[in-house]
Amino acid sequence: MARCRVDQSIKRVEMSGFAFPLGVYPVDPIEPPPPPRGGYTTAFEPADDGSDPVGGTSSAASESGGEWEEWPDRYVFDILVPATRVEPLVRSLLSLLPGRVYPILDFLGQDEWREVDPYVSYDLLGMDRFMDTLRRFRGFFYEDGLVGFGAMSEEPFLYVFVDEHKVVTVRAEAELKEKVEKVLAAFDLELLDELASADSVTHEHRSVLEAPTDRPDLFVGDEIVELLRDEWRLVLNIDPESNIDEDGKDLGVTGWRCILRYDPPLPDGIDEKSVEKDEGDASEHAPPAEQAKDQSPVAGEDADAKLPVSRYAEIYLTAESLHQATDMALEALEKLLDEAGVTIDPETTPEPMMVASDRWNAEDFAKIVEQSTKQKPEMTDSAVHQATWLN
Repeated sequence: MARCRVDQSIKRVEMSGFAFPLGVYPVDPIEPPPPPRGGYTTAFEPADDGSDPVGGTSSAASESGGEWEEWPDRYVFDILVPATRVEPLVRSLLSLLPGRVYPILDFLGQDEWREVDPYVSYDLLGMDRFMDTLRRFRGFFYEDGLVGFGAMSEEPFLYVFVDEHKVVTVRAEAELKEKVEKVLAAFDLELLDELASADSVTHEHRSVLEAPTDRPDLFVGDEIVELLRDEWRLVLNIDPESNIDEDGKDLGVTGWRCILRYDPPLPDGIDEKSVEKDEGDASEHAPPAEQAKDQSPVAGEDADAKLPVSRYAEIYLTAESLHQATDMALEALEKLLDEAGVTIDPETTPEPMMVASDRWNAEDFAKIVEQSTKQKPEMTDSAVHQATWLN
């Protein structure tokens, strides 16, 4: 079963007795006083129309295709505790959610014009499965400086999110305000004027996971995110019809590096339910790219394995929106499959998954494409410039 492991050589940063997460820590002293300490702030937010009520990358309502009911009047709590207390606090807060929730994930990705890749699910997930995943990848969620995560429910309305600085944000309808305050009181947290977290000053983010080559069961951040996109049914929470930066500037046509995963159909006599029963975790049916190395492209299945091998295609293209880039990447993948003599049957073949869709600046994009094709790409038109299998 896939899991993760924290690099034990990484030392925790402490300041004035306050322990910061291994993956995010201040570089400069937090000034002026007081020093960092546990506590929370609170405020009231009025009801909105559900279009983007939170106004941040971790908002669960956006333009990515899902629909939400109007978010009600709510109280927002921003909570800071030492790194060693984040997990028990989050478990206590998540216990206030109902049995099925909408997962949320933020990941510091590689996109040139977007710091955080925001993901959200519009499908309800059982809280038992959600909590099991948090336990399996405990070091990633609670210590790694590249990830934020959480969950929300609509009835009752409750939103619990841990950002990449491990500051916990709770948004709760009025009827739940007292329950949230009881949790905070149980952790001896006091109301503060403001929080002194790592992001209050110059700080650094880093991944804290290690995955030796002889331990294929240990995943790093990108692999965990891919697994979570399958298991939690996450979608990228951005407008697919535009191509803008974080300030809202229209970028027009840009270079994109897309990674697509192709999952061959299951062999006759094997279905997803039987595999899940045998292996216990359906999320592991789609191995990350590192597990597919050194295998022939679209090679069917290993004779000794129950499942066919997932394959990954790397595609460099220019496009003016995520929607256009996705369509072009899928067409390029179909061409690669056709060249390999593979025909996709929609009835039996899972839909290819866009694992990564990162925009590159023109200089770096042109350099990598020119190295492979010996031709400088035209950056003003939408086109596929390079499509290959990852080996």
